[in-house]
Amino acid sequence: MKKLITIGLLSFAASAGIFGSPAARATDLEDQLVRARAVEAVIWSMPAISIREFVEASFKDYGATWNDVILWSEPAVPRHELLTANNQVPYMLTALNLRSGPVVVEIPAAGEKAVLFGSFVDNWQAPIVDVGPSGEDEGKGGKYLFLPPGYSEPTPEGYIPVRMQGYVVAGGLRPVPANGGTLEDAHAYAQQVKVYSLADAAAPRPTRVLDGYPKPFHSLPVYDSSWFRELAAFVNEEPVRERDKVMMGMLSSIGIERGKPFAPDAKLQKTLDAAVADARGLMENYFVTPGRALTPWWPGSQWSAPSPEGLRRANGFTYETDDALWIDARAGGLFYWATFVPKKLGAGTFYLMGLRDSAGRLFDGRSTYRLRVPAEVPVREFWSAIVYDADTKAFACAGPCEQADNAVGLSSFNKPEMKQNADGSVDIYFGPNAPAGFEKNWVTTAGKNFFLIFRLYGPEKPFFDRSWKLPEVERVQ
Repeated sequence: MKKLITIGLLSFAASAGIFGSPAARATDLEDQLVRARAVEAVIWSMPAISIREFVEASFKDYGATWNDVILWSEPAVPRHELLTANNQVPYMLTALNLRSGPVVVEIPAAGEKAVLFGSFVDNWQAPIVDVGPSGEDEGKGGKYLFLPPGYSEPTPEGYIPVRMQGYVVAGGLRPVPANGGTLEDAHAYAQQVKVYSLADAAAPRPTRVLDGYPKPFHSLPVYDSSWFRELAAFVNEEPVRERDKVMMGMLSSIGIERGKPFAPDAKLQKTLDAAVADARGLMENYFVTPGRALTPWWPGSQWSAPSPEGLRRANGFTYETDDALWIDARAGGLFYWATFVPKKLGAGTFYLMGLRDSAGRLFDGRSTYRLRVPAEVPVREFWSAIVYDADTKAFACAGPCEQADNAVGLSSFNKPEMKQNADGSVDIYFGPNAPAGFEKNWVTTAGKNFFLIFRLYGPEKPFFDRSWKLPEVERVQ
């Protein structure tokens, strides 16, 4: 009886409007739905908007256009705002637009003193083809022919055809010295790359090469209201894939629809601004939560690598499997903090992610930490340790980033200049200030919360069988 009375009172209260009118409740639910869908839209579109802003930055900052090549004359420094870049070799970037037809990229054969490594990715940042010794040309060089969606004409002989599902293609390459070569050798070698339209193949114009080193580069994703303007433009410019149709239908509830202008009113704009912040917080939480994006490389260690489950869902970094399109793992698990992943993961390079000290605490930019790198590191080539700003996922800046050129990391190449321990190991310090006497062993955190990537170039068996272990990072101050 008491239960029936309670239900009756609740029904009366609802009908009387005590808990708000049905119309008011419906409006509130509608607002919640719009915000939730906006959050999902950001996470879903993370890799697409990131690579879109990357391409647009090359146009705005360097005056580049389609088929131009941006080649750094020296390795990147903090004024080059790139997601988790390395500072060992220069970068080489190009962007192709297939709306006017197929585009050719000529990769030179591996040289005596330099080779090219890198990948071309689609408009969702899925790696489509690798180039160079680890790519389709196997270091022999070749003409990669990028074909637009639906291209049905015969493919001419002498090319490596690459069929695309979208119109925009981005290339991220690294010219690497080899056989005692120098960075200057690698820079000269990289200028042999050619990019041109297939329609001009009989007499291609010289490829325009721009030096990206002297100027700042603002390629990082921007987490504000501009996100949805970029998403609306992307939706109208690129083909819709079968896997994305459900999300495309939901985008209309936040004012984004193919063939229609995006013009949010003040109320919707406020909701979208809040949703971007929510989505960023969710992706950050995915990134830093142990066992999601990353798992320990050694049992109980704070040094991590991509989780087995994350790699399973990655499926060649398309994140599309027989079961699902894994958008959380695609965003927070990878493209929130990285770009230009290779199509084929080999043994050439391995990255260890360091987000926490030996006590399991996230790194604090106001504290000082020490990493003792053993005298012997199982690598054929070299190792490096680089600091990244936890907020931007780019190099930590000492001062305004646009003018900054501070060192961002140390490597085995710096070891002769560093103070070494009696056993040949070296202590690297990370913090806002250099410890007295260890200035050559120090990398600034600029007082900002940070994380580390320890890269092993040419890792050997003791690393993979876990018989060698990198010590934990200790907080010393």
